[in-house]
Amino acid sequence: MFRSRGWIGWLVVAGTLVYPYVKVAAETDRHTARKSLVTVADMISMVHIAGPFPDSQYSPARDFAKFSPDGQHFVFAVSSGNPQKNTTDCSLLLFRTADLPNAKPRRLLTFSSSSNRAGVSELRWGPDGDTIYFLGSRAAESTQLYSIQLSSGQVRQLTNHSTSLESFALSENGLVAYAAEPATTALITPSVLRDGLHVTTENLVDLVRGETSRPDSDLFMTKQGSSRTQRLHTVGPFDSGINDLYLSPNGRYLVVKTSARNVPPAWANYDDANIKTAFRVKAGIHSDVRILRYELLDIRTGQSEILLNAPATYRSSDVLWAPGSGSLILCGTYLPLDIDDPSTIEMRKSNRFVVEITLEPRKVVEIAKGDPLPIHWDPNTNVVHFDLRQDQTQRADSVQELSYQKTASGWTRVNAGSLSHNPEIAVKQGLNLPPEVAVVDGKTTRIIPFLNLNPQFEKLAFGKVEAVQWEDANGNSLTGGLYFPPDYKPGMRYPLVIQTHGFDPASFSLSGYYNTAFAAQPLASRGIIVLQMDDIFYDSLETTREAERAMNAYESAVSDLDRRGMIDPERVGIIGFSRTSYYVKYVLTHSAMHFSAAIVCDGFDAGYFQYLLFANSIAFRDSEIDAVIGTPAFGAGMPTWLSRSPGFLLDKVQTPILIQAIGPTSLMGEWEWFSGLTRLEKPVDLIYLPTGTHVLVKPWDRMTSEGGTVDWFCFWLKGQRDDASNKAQQYTRWNNLKGQRVRSSSPN
Repeated sequence: MFRSRGWIGWLVVAGTLVYPYVKVAAETDRHTARKSLVTVADMISMVHIAGPFPDSQYSPARDFAKFSPDGQHFVFAVSSGNPQKNTTDCSLLLFRTADLPNAKPRRLLTFSSSSNRAGVSELRWGPDGDTIYFLGSRAAESTQLYSIQLSSGQVRQLTNHSTSLESFALSENGLVAYAAEPATTALITPSVLRDGLHVTTENLVDLVRGETSRPDSDLFMTKQGSSRTQRLHTVGPFDSGINDLYLSPNGRYLVVKTSARNVPPAWANYDDANIKTAFRVKAGIHSDVRILRYELLDIRTGQSEILLNAPATYRSSDVLWAPGSGSLILCGTYLPLDIDDPSTIEMRKSNRFVVEITLEPRKVVEIAKGDPLPIHWDPNTNVVHFDLRQDQTQRADSVQELSYQKTASGWTRVNAGSLSHNPEIAVKQGLNLPPEVAVVDGKTTRIIPFLNLNPQFEKLAFGKVEAVQWEDANGNSLTGGLYFPPDYKPGMRYPLVIQTHGFDPASFSLSGYYNTAFAAQPLASRGIIVLQMDDIFYDSLETTREAERAMNAYESAVSDLDRRGMIDPERVGIIGFSRTSYYVKYVLTHSAMHFSAAIVCDGFDAGYFQYLLFANSIAFRDSEIDAVIGTPAFGAGMPTWLSRSPGFLLDKVQTPILIQAIGPTSLMGEWEWFSGLTRLEKPVDLIYLPTGTHVLVKPWDRMTSEGGTVDWFCFWLKGQRDDASNKAQQYTRWNNLKGQRVRSSSPN
């Protein structure tokens, strides 16, 4: 059953579901009638802390403020979408530390990006305390390295690379390392036009559009003020999604994380869910095994080597160089298993460590267990400070610091006091608390807001959000967030939309989780209850149980909400995005529960067409799709495919479905369902966003995707339509689909 969860834990009364619906109704703002309901445009216009990736759903909650070397100032960037201009506007804000907790921002600059790239990201202070370096993108321009001088206000573009920069690092002597997107290569050349192209590892989408690019990023080294660049080469592909560059202070060495190749079989013994998941699928020669490791590049010789024969994590900011560049610290790394002592092997299987690696001679020294974040290596005392908080969701007032000192006899834990010469700047937020930038009082740990990012929210009527927990039929515990309509009335049955693929109980989100397809608050504003579910189960991921486990979770959620009299089981919709597109398509072809409408967007679906389409990027045998179906799609395996792969069961689909495809690869990947359902004269609609990203960034793309979600579910679950003149053709199509639905459900 469901249970309501508060800050102090799950509240269970006599083993019975106790939803806070009475509280929700009682706490509804008496002035709600005078407030505006939340729209998709409000969602897009929301101001948030700008992170390194504009398509990341949740903005940083901590560690985003960058202090000047003398601690007198700090900066961070904020970002918001502009639905009128179809831009993402990013501003760099400067504050005086002495003015806290009443600090007011000084806007240094604003970059408006009309692409999918971040306007401002990756902030770094120069040693002079007067210069700030950052990655910037204006209009449709590529991302380059910029600087701004505070005293003069002068903004300079420091690089003019042919493709967009993804990350950079600076040394004390003016060297710059940067990662850049790989350049595209034409496939249709004069020789190909004459002799044809012998296809080997090329992707079908690339062949159709006539160009290709390598999946891994390029690495370069240059010196400030110089036009010369040095190309750097790594052992493994530098395409992890974690593009951090760790340049030694003297500029001699660079540490990066790369994708592992020829992974040692012993790595499967690490007690890590992500590593074990990767080992369930035997990757082919062109596949990314999704296991990382550290590499060390010697800038002087151009050589690269594996730094440690063990997996690294997907965590950022886990490397810290010693002030003299003779060693570095890795935080949260695994240690090698190729040793003789059985007890040490067992300990290393289940623990991550903080270690120092000296370069000359090469030696690994254990400092501590765990995975704290490194903060600072004091060159005077040889004390290293760590932050024990594990992730962005932990409360800003729960900071705990750990300190170790390096002496001639080794590393010793010391009580070095707090490294609090710079105050803690964090985001204060909650499920029903819009984000505010705050300072944490070092003495009382009280969080004091000083910047309201979205004062316009005072004029909006939000639906209350509650964290909930329940169990499926097999006793598995499940969690999610329930969005109530602003005028929720206990005892009234509402339509329900299930949004899949994750839930963060510590963050404020208008969409629910991602910026693609999801629109929780706008749906709630239209009188629809929304359940944002955490439904990625790593113990069954990439197994034949994966989709069925998710189906059981959705069915149990609907059943419990129906039993509590909150929802109308005849008006239930569901959204699948990315991985969970497979779950939704599986539900529509295997579940006995009826769903009145569905949306799938840019996703994996374990279909035969995707199986062939991605043969060059997923191993043809023992592939990811083979893993979830249970067998290859040939010969004796075909009966299993016919019963499990959703694409072979389209005749069973009785739910109107809206497909959102993003980019050419997505369009091809979604074509099996669109074509098949069209041939069967079943209600299906397809919207194509040719230049969007997987998690949408550009306002007009989001308006089409998330706005389409609101229109689709209001039409099928409530019989409502938006009378805007530009949507007339949309409703003409959907009315025709209603007719198809009647015909397809009629007996032969």
